[in-house]
Amino acid sequence: MRICVIGSGISGLTTATKISEHKSVEVTVLEQARHFGGRADVDVDGEHCPRFFMDDYTELFSILGTIEGQDGRSVRSALLNARRLSHTHTSGWVEISHLYRLLAREIPITERITLARQWRPSPLVADQQGRNANRFGSLRDYSPVGLLRMARNLVRSKTGYVLPGPTDVYLIDPWLRDLRRRGVSLEADRRVTNLAQHGSHVAVTTAMGTEVFDVVVVTAFVPDLVNLLDASKIDHIAVDSGNTHCVAYTIQLDPREKVLADASPAMYCRDGVNILVQPGHDRCVVLCTMATRTDPDHVLAKVRSYLELDRDLVSVRCRVNQRPGEAVFVGDYVRSDRLLRRPMRGLYFAGSAIHNSYPIDAAEGAVRSALAAVRAIRRDYDLEVAR
Repeated sequence: MRICVIGSGISGLTTATKISEHKSVEVTVLEQARHFGGRADVDVDGEHCPRFFMDDYTELFSILGTIEGQDGRSVRSALLNARRLSHTHTSGWVEISHLYRLLAREIPITERITLARQWRPSPLVADQQGRNANRFGSLRDYSPVGLLRMARNLVRSKTGYVLPGPTDVYLIDPWLRDLRRRGVSLEADRRVTNLAQHGSHVAVTTAMGTEVFDVVVVTAFVPDLVNLLDASKIDHIAVDSGNTHCVAYTIQLDPREKVLADASPAMYCRDGVNILVQPGHDRCVVLCTMATRTDPDHVLAKVRSYLELDRDLVSVRCRVNQRPGEAVFVGDYVRSDRLLRRPMRGLYFAGSAIHNSYPIDAAEGAVRSALAAVRAIRRDYDLEVAR
């Protein structure tokens, strides 16, 4: 049985991992970019964002526990507990025990009330002049349901984990090695341009021609999914909306900086600038979400100030996540069983924007949707027991 997985993000890699466990299954992963990982990749401009795993990523942790990492341990075992620091007006930087600072007992209740009252949407998301007035999206991109899911999850989650260093080194590369050992074919620079029913199978067209598969699982991000379904003339209800964009900086620090003295990774959050310090690799990854400005002069000045840096930065890479595939999905989920107006034999969907049991768009949601797709394939094709 031939199965094609379109997309190599966390959802695509999960699908390939779980479906390859079955006998007599040949799995091919097609990735449109020149490198694998989807939004978990690392390109010449650095990281897509600080990779942060919350304590309820149960299904993702289960998958990562089966993948051998850099030092022989599993990828899951390599994850480190991240210290989280929030800035207060009275005490400066305070290490907090909760992901959500308004619930952190280390911050006095009076100051938490002040923080809540002072919150204002920044110009980057305020939508002052209409939808998407500036290139980094708008507050209107967030659906009320999506905001409620995010708030509920922040309240429930208390601990976060991070990778020791670069996402490709500690997550994507080990995962790809594991898939190759399983016999999975991984093909980059293979943009799929058309899908078509071919009897009870699905024909997949790329620049290299057309191949026929028994099953196709599309894990493309929403904008790419919509384009593919439209190009294939497949009647669907998916809408390319509800996305916002961000800027991330990957900064190499001088190893003599004081902030690197503590071996534990730490997340510093202040004024919409989120800084993940990874001492094991003398670096930090900065994500600008609600910041008033995202230009290098402004952001790097904030980083130097917040981390109390004394020396020149070794290197700075800036990744402006403007391409559709790099957006952050903040709308409502799309239900895979209702995505197509007419069912198409052999075609399945997964991804962080596909309906699943996780409350917010995240890596865990991508994994859960992939597992749901694999269960559906097992049911529909009565696959043999796992290897």
